[in-house]
Amino acid sequence: MTDPNDLITNETPLPNGASVPPRSIWFLLGMPILMFGANFVWISYNSILLLPMVQKVVLPERASITVGLIAFFSTLVGIVVSLLSGIISDHTPGRWGRRTPGILIGSLVGLPFIACAGIFHLSLPLICVSYVGMQFFTNVANGAWWPLLVDTVPESQRGLTSGLGGLYALLAAVVGFLLVTYLNEINRADLALVSMGIVFTVSGILNALVIRRYDKPAENVNKIGVWKAFGGMFRVRTFVAVFFWLVFAGFLVNMGFSSLQYFARDFLRIYLGLENPDAGLRVLGMINLLITMLSAVGSGLLSDKYGKLVYFSRRNLILIGSFTSAITTILMALTRDYTLFLTLAALRSLATGPIVAVIPALASDLSPKDEAGQYMAYNNLTTGVSGAVAAVLFGAILNMQGAATSTSFIILLVVAAGFYLVRGFVFQAKVTQVELDKRLKQWV
Repeated sequence: MTDPNDLITNETPLPNGASVPPRSIWFLLGMPILMFGANFVWISYNSILLLPMVQKVVLPERASITVGLIAFFSTLVGIVVSLLSGIISDHTPGRWGRRTPGILIGSLVGLPFIACAGIFHLSLPLICVSYVGMQFFTNVANGAWWPLLVDTVPESQRGLTSGLGGLYALLAAVVGFLLVTYLNEINRADLALVSMGIVFTVSGILNALVIRRYDKPAENVNKIGVWKAFGGMFRVRTFVAVFFWLVFAGFLVNMGFSSLQYFARDFLRIYLGLENPDAGLRVLGMINLLITMLSAVGSGLLSDKYGKLVYFSRRNLILIGSFTSAITTILMALTRDYTLFLTLAALRSLATGPIVAVIPALASDLSPKDEAGQYMAYNNLTTGVSGAVAAVLFGAILNMQGAATSTSFIILLVVAAGFYLVRGFVFQAKVTQVELDKRLKQWV
């Protein structure tokens, strides 16, 4: 069967992907597949496995802060690697394309590091090696993947593609909450870790196969090494101020997202008093993820099709999501009823969908094409840096009285709501529609 993209020839190169033809639905479904494998690993390790693994090898009163420190330093490694991977991929002229080498290296080498904590005798050093290795190689692949949104997808399909990437991420989380919580419940974290590594590797290989005819090597640039890329991490040829305000606003909202990421299991046990927190985590995770999934894809489609209408503009969808998330998070801190908490969490998930889908699409719209890898790596920092800071900050909040308590969880949720709220005000003031329109017109 002939791909419709093959029938388009003699494209005139234009800035920022304007010459990219509409992609087939098969390409749009296949290009984000790496997001399934990467997020299956991240969600499963961060939200389900890391805390109980650490609790097996350290004293209970030190578990939360130990998790926070491991996550903080490991995520810093992942942040730097993701940025370096994006920059190096901008300068990769080989026949494999710009982005494919990083995707394949990360997904293939990541497997043994992810799986090793399940194969060898568990200890704190082994957990650190496994977790740091996981962050390193998933971010090698992740840093090379994000610029594909600029390289290979036209602006008119980026909202949908970003939404599909969010869909895969959420599907991965659903599988994680169903499978990995069950395996952890029956004391088979080893099988969970091996499965996570295999799924990540397979997703990277499939992603490379899908993009093989569309991932073009960099033209008229010199290949650069790691040290040169490191030296140029925070230097850009084209400075887009509104993009960096978007990144800062993304950092704030992701701080809210990450507030319970590492501590959800203890939250359900201590704050809501569930006797079986693993089962509660499955229910909470499924509700959150299914609703966020539908909201992400729906808002992505709305922003593509009706984005020129003020109510469905990418900017307004993000603003509504930010303020609604702040309100629902405050209300979540005021209830101890599990059913009401699930209802509020579902409402927040509905508000979260537009943020998940639309921020990457808007970031890709604002990225200069010849620096797409570096710019999209900056956008990816919003997740990485917030995850690192949140792990330490919220871990410290939970240890204010020596161990996690109901009061410390209330403080955690109030602080998380504050991040959503401040993010909304920053976005309202600095990422204006006038500035967005002005910048986007320069790319076309």
